[in-house]
Amino acid sequence: MQKNTKQTKNTLKFIPLGGLGEIGRNMNVFEYGKNILIVDAGVMFPEQDMLGVDLVIPNFDYLRDKKDWVRGIVITHGHEDHTGALPFLLEEIQAPIYSTRLVLALVERKLKEYFGRNYKPNLHEMVPGAPVHLGPFTVHSVFLSHSIPDSMALAIDTPVGRLIHSGDFKIDLTPAAGEGPDLARLAALAEPGVLALFADSTGAERAGFTPSEKTLEPVFDQIMREAPGRVLVASFASQLQRLQMIIDISHRHGRKIAIAGRSMVQNFETARRLGYLKVPKGAYVRLETARKLPPKQVTIMITGSQGQPEAALARIATDRHRDIQLRKEDTVVISASPIPGNEEEVAKMINQLVARGAEVIYPPLAHVHVSGHASQEEMKLLLSLVHPKFFIPVHGELRHLHLHARLAEGMGISKKRIFQIKNGDVLEISPENCRVLTQVPSSYIFVDGSGVGDVGPKVLHERDALARGGFVVAIIPLKKGTRELAGKPQLVTRGAVYTVQAEEMMLKAQELLEKTIKKNKNKKRQAMLVSVQQALSRYFYQTTRRNPVIVPVVQEVNC
Repeated sequence: MQKNTKQTKNTLKFIPLGGLGEIGRNMNVFEYGKNILIVDAGVMFPEQDMLGVDLVIPNFDYLRDKKDWVRGIVITHGHEDHTGALPFLLEEIQAPIYSTRLVLALVERKLKEYFGRNYKPNLHEMVPGAPVHLGPFTVHSVFLSHSIPDSMALAIDTPVGRLIHSGDFKIDLTPAAGEGPDLARLAALAEPGVLALFADSTGAERAGFTPSEKTLEPVFDQIMREAPGRVLVASFASQLQRLQMIIDISHRHGRKIAIAGRSMVQNFETARRLGYLKVPKGAYVRLETARKLPPKQVTIMITGSQGQPEAALARIATDRHRDIQLRKEDTVVISASPIPGNEEEVAKMINQLVARGAEVIYPPLAHVHVSGHASQEEMKLLLSLVHPKFFIPVHGELRHLHLHARLAEGMGISKKRIFQIKNGDVLEISPENCRVLTQVPSSYIFVDGSGVGDVGPKVLHERDALARGGFVVAIIPLKKGTRELAGKPQLVTRGAVYTVQAEEMMLKAQELLEKTIKKNKNKKRQAMLVSVQQALSRYFYQTTRRNPVIVPVVQEVNC
């Protein structure tokens, strides 16, 4: 792939700020002259080694001196990995947001929670057949299937040609609710010719077609019919089609449905108000009412399918939920697959549920979940319908992007016209060619509590060291202005050794500390502290095979 640091004016550039080589953090920038169109602004949930981090968001550095260039933000669907970074982006860049009615309702709630109830976001509804004009970009929407209603692909007209962005998609011809994918409209939009296709790669490892949401119905029907007590179903809060299916099957078997988990309740209320959920009269009850009903008449939809410690299901598993205590006749259905990195937490939670006597049903034990992402045959179908000149795989880990690129090659797209790029690459697109010009910042930005970007790799490394080995504080009393000891140095440990059972070891460590200080008292203070740190590190590793963080602290004493 050719690289060139020179940029020409008024060329079309595609800049992914997240979502390539990872699951989540999806954010794409299309730039022509001094005009920018942003597609999605999502978060990634922290990996296991990101201790204390709440969210990971894209790096907005590239956009900070181009705030006035942004003509609009288009959101393809309502999942957090496509909408979650909007509050942080809008703190810096004021721009109108365009999407479907459901997505705008979810986004409005999110922004008002973040900025306050009086905040008035600049929201505009998109409907198929009514293109949106944003500077030199004209954006057409077309509905495709995903695991949340109103998921869109985009056809973007630019001065150099038409682009198609798939968003997250699958080809579900029998969805549980709503209309199926509008393949005829997609084909019509592609018919004049497509310069470049940007397509979801998440399911590139799966052969065949992704099963339809409808295929889950017989399994859930059997569970609701045969379960001896309550049925607790854990799923993503945004899985509204699955929620509709659970409501319908529960109602058919005389079960009332209750909702637990803040995000699940909020999405339920929003979707019901907008008509995306049809709830039969009397089918929904509050948790307080559900507690009074016979167990055989209750279904509870809950959050926490990924093992999140503070979500409803994990709190139920550890008997920390205020309203739901697990019973032995309960059946718990985990209607989701673990996101990469969450496998350990999900397995731990399942073990806790089993230990409490519940019947737990989860993939692969039963067919209780289907992916919202296309498998290989659906990817081929999209490529055949669109027939792009250039192909850029997006949305997925490196292996997914690589497999999707090879799949396109197998469909007859020349290897020279397939561009597997990275986050931050500036891809120039012309009618004749694509090339990577340069790279812009695309590093992880960590959200930790109220801090955004103030925690970096160094802090995470320190947290990891503390988690693995604990810490030892060496308190060194020195006569003021000297390096002479003013008393006996002390050691304080947390998470390193259990001092009651290691008194002899700690006494020897204290003796070593005192000897090291006396031996190095002629050195400069900082050099002396480094010697203390090194001596104690060697000692604790030799005696415990652990590497605690050693923190020497000087206390100056007036003598």
